[in-house]
Amino acid sequence: MEEDVSLPMEGIFKLYRQGRDPCRVRIDENGLTLSIGGHNEERKEEVKASDLVGCVCMKAPPEEVQAYSAFFTVFAYPLYDKKRKRRALCFQVTQEDNFEGNFEIAMKWRTAIHQARRKHGVSEPHLDYNQKLLVLINPNSGSGKALQKYKRYVAAVFGEAEVQHKVIVTERANHAKEIVTKLDLTSCSGLVIISGDGLLYEVYNGLLKRPDWEQAIQFPVGIIPGGSGNGLARSIAHWLSEPYMASPVLVSTLNIVHGHFSPMDLVLLETAAGKRLLSFLSVGFGIISDIDIESERLRIIGESRFAVWAVARVANLRRYHARIYFKRATSVSTTSGQRRRKPVLERSQTLEEDLKGSQASSTIHSSRSVRSVDLQDSELSDSFLDPSLSLVKDEPLQPDHSCDNLGENISSEDKRNNLEAKLSDEEEVDNCERSCFTIPPLDQKVPEDWEIMEDHFIMMYGTYQSYIASDVFISPDSTPDDGCIYLIIIKGNTPKSTIARLLLGIDGSHLNLPGVEYIPVEALRIEPLCPKGNMTVDGEVVPWASLQCEVLAKKGCILTR
Repeated sequence: MEEDVSLPMEGIFKLYRQGRDPCRVRIDENGLTLSIGGHNEERKEEVKASDLVGCVCMKAPPEEVQAYSAFFTVFAYPLYDKKRKRRALCFQVTQEDNFEGNFEIAMKWRTAIHQARRKHGVSEPHLDYNQKLLVLINPNSGSGKALQKYKRYVAAVFGEAEVQHKVIVTERANHAKEIVTKLDLTSCSGLVIISGDGLLYEVYNGLLKRPDWEQAIQFPVGIIPGGSGNGLARSIAHWLSEPYMASPVLVSTLNIVHGHFSPMDLVLLETAAGKRLLSFLSVGFGIISDIDIESERLRIIGESRFAVWAVARVANLRRYHARIYFKRATSVSTTSGQRRRKPVLERSQTLEEDLKGSQASSTIHSSRSVRSVDLQDSELSDSFLDPSLSLVKDEPLQPDHSCDNLGENISSEDKRNNLEAKLSDEEEVDNCERSCFTIPPLDQKVPEDWEIMEDHFIMMYGTYQSYIASDVFISPDSTPDDGCIYLIIIKGNTPKSTIARLLLGIDGSHLNLPGVEYIPVEALRIEPLCPKGNMTVDGEVVPWASLQCEVLAKKGCILTR
């Protein structure tokens, strides 16, 4: 483990290949400050500690005249024009007349950069950076590009931040569930999911199967969008006021790099068969569940499959006879715009200078192809290194970018055909006892303070996140840890024109449409009174039968910036 240095720290260096002007550099707990040029024409740049990602040290390239030089490159992702953009600042160290002395100075600055980044937000619990993350990738999620996104984008940022991690690519349905059920949780610092929401659902229900499930479900989890349904990733970005749509994978990867622990509500469910399920996103039936399940055959086109199938469902509208019971939440308000959010992030103050060095670095790295299981390809030789390159390493630290079972093409299955596989663990030991619930069993009456609603419903959908897909802003009042399930209810007498308006623009304004009810609750019971329908939990189909659930407030832990 690195020994901390004393902050603030100052030094004078040159910005590599960006002119001859000296650059006065200062690092403290607030971030990095650069002063370039003389006093008469001094330019300044600030990079906030919250935008710093990492720092690597390098030797001089062969063409460098001052061969005794050492270099350190600082990587940051500040906000420019409402986007996170990569910034690589490469400093040339020539204070000593020998490489060893200059490299020692560079290493000291590397330590200071990591220290400033690590101690930003130190009051919040965060990842143990000395342990590896376990990254789980579903190569068949959505349009099948999750593994490609890891290789092209995530591995690059993890390399810059020197995030130690191991990758496992799932090979079949319930593979991730099997892994986390038996995983020694002390062997890694957290779990990272690169997939749609379905793989995280699988992971949480694997944790629920463990004898130590009450502690296991609180294990740190990060999500990077790689599927056709990326509701949680978008919800976290919305909560953090991060510009998600400009670069979804980057924004989510930076959450992992910063690694702060943020509490998240989970929802514990009980089915008519007595099975326990753990949910983090949504539960419901009706038109949204129908679209989610039946559009699965179109998942090759990504999230646009929802819009395509919505047209078909509105044309052939279904109504479901059901009875719902709920305990209304009394401590929340459904006034959009007054919801509790994390602080809005401010952009760093930057120079109006040419960023060619940074852009060249990005271009060089992205042109590299990782074709095999062994990702050593992306680890550049450190005997002679171009300081503008990313993903370079200094000798003292050797992050692990190993991958297990990469590159296999696995055939996909339809969700409905896969239902048997997902529910095949009925025979497994259920370590979550009935006593874990505070609500009565399904075969008993609900308490007197519950409300009852029986009707023919077009939709009854309960959500605990603001988004259920990256473009479906379903519940504006939801935050990850507000302790509520927000019910969105549409009864059968609502005209098709209203349903069409809702589905073609679920942007928060849909809650103002006539016939749309929006109710925050703490617990819920659903009793279907018709023979057929689609019931979903986190977008995954469950049996069409009675079901109930309650909030486990702040029992989950998500990685955020």
